[in-house]
Amino acid sequence: MRGLPADTGHASSSAKRRLAQCPVDKMLDVVPWYKGLPELERNVVRAELRTVSLAAGEYLFREGSRSPGWYGVVEGLVKWSSRGADGKSLSLAGFSTGSWFGEATMIRRERFEYEVVALRPSRVVILPRDTCERLWNNNIEFTKALMTHLAQRVNWLMGCYTGNVLLDVDTTVARAVAAQLDAELHSGTNGRLKISQEEIAGLCGVSRQRCNTALTRLARAGVLRTHYGGLTVLDMDGLYRHAKISRKPGADQGPG
Repeated sequence: MRGLPADTGHASSSAKRRLAQCPVDKMLDVVPWYKGLPELERNVVRAELRTVSLAAGEYLFREGSRSPGWYGVVEGLVKWSSRGADGKSLSLAGFSTGSWFGEATMIRRERFEYEVVALRPSRVVILPRDTCERLWNNNIEFTKALMTHLAQRVNWLMGCYTGNVLLDVDTTVARAVAAQLDAELHSGTNGRLKISQEEIAGLCGVSRQRCNTALTRLARAGVLRTHYGGLTVLDMDGLYRHAKISRKPGADQGPG
């Protein structure tokens, strides 16, 4: 039988480094409610998370599915939309790295009335409902975080309704960019978003050509700069003005 390696301490530290670099742990490291949990509770929550990998175009769930818990995006981009009786799809929002969603349906223990599909290869974690219930019954910070998400969701849905009924395409595109910026504010991206024009068009439910026209106007206004693989927001306040969003300093009003 082959003996154990002599430097077991080195192997152990290497394993710890690999664990720290895991995408799930990297995402959780910027989630305020998770970081606020006691260490023992964090370890339990981490062990109870389920991970789902999606290919581009693959559905995370469809309308009528039961909710297993609270969803968090580890990496990638997924679209939240609702399908009408005529088969037409209404795009509601996009969720990118660090976004959490599905809390209202989870709390109500009802079936989803919308669907979520991946716009690019994505990884999503599911915090089981039983875990969420244990946390909101015993941890005030988690409960506050959940209530904040619900309040932001209502605010976002009202904005989506206004956008789809009253606003023009340029404003809708600006809102889609603002939503992605909000979702990644705590990820250290410094305004640089890895999202394609095609993905923004998909989030807004418009053609790529029309989306490109809107982004070109925003670029000419000095709001953002497009480049290969994404765009960089240069003027956050200007972006929110074009999106017609009233935003308090430090507030996160996005869908995540």
